[in-house]
Amino acid sequence: MMKKDLIILLTILSSGLIYSQVGINIEEPTATLDVNGNTKVRKLPLGSSMDDVIVTDNDGNLKKVSRDSFGGGGNSGGGNGGNGFSTSILGYEPQPIANKVVPPTAPGGATVTELGCKQWPVNGHYYCAYQLSVGTNFFNTFTLAKELGGYLTTLPNAVERTWVNTNIIDPATGYGLKNNIWIGMAKIQRPGQVALTQWITGEEFRVNWSTNPASTENWFASGEPNGGTGEGFVHVLLTSNSATRKWNDIWGTAVDWLGSPFNQVIVEFNE
Repeated sequence: MMKKDLIILLTILSSGLIYSQVGINIEEPTATLDVNGNTKVRKLPLGSSMDDVIVTDNDGNLKKVSRDSFGGGGNSGGGNGGNGFSTSILGYEPQPIANKVVPPTAPGGATVTELGCKQWPVNGHYYCAYQLSVGTNFFNTFTLAKELGGYLTTLPNAVERTWVNTNIIDPATGYGLKNNIWIGMAKIQRPGQVALTQWITGEEFRVNWSTNPASTENWFASGEPNGGTGEGFVHVLLTSNSATRKWNDIWGTAVDWLGSPFNQVIVEFNE
């Protein structure tokens, strides 16, 4: 009996070496190890607080995600993407980038051209840049991002903002987005409360505990957001006004600012 078991084991191992893929309860594996069924691991070594986290995508593929991408705190109410990401606040369920279909025109009539997409390895998110034929207000730009399956990019910490500025916005290393750019932040009015500026996804700002008082990691220009009349929607300032691409708040119906149109867009996808 032992000899028979050994032959079976050797057969499984040799088939794995030949085809480089092993399937359990599946005839045509699509990965090195493809398991169709429940999996149990009886013993695992202890990890550390710096270890990455294993997650699955919609097809059940295991992936490694940085622990930092989950952050902490934030709003509940469903969601994905970590760090308090809330689909109930956003108002819809974002789709994987694989489902993206670029519409010929955006809400409001602007033609849409995709400039390219890049993935940030730290959180696994994709960031796609678009050029519009004319300036588009915040509301139509928000809807365009929704139609694409993503959302207007959110930058709740300095590390993510720096990566997006370098790899997506910068003329030398990104897509040369020199004009005003709407981002996913707006002033929210809740009943009986003072209106507060927050990310459209419900994500929390990362806090910088080295300042006194402690402050959030944001990139607002000096004196902003100033809460001017009707203002409350946030954008990246045009290059000629801010070489470091600081943020400003303005009214959501604007289609240009300081002679520069809102005709460049960054859409973020969680997977």
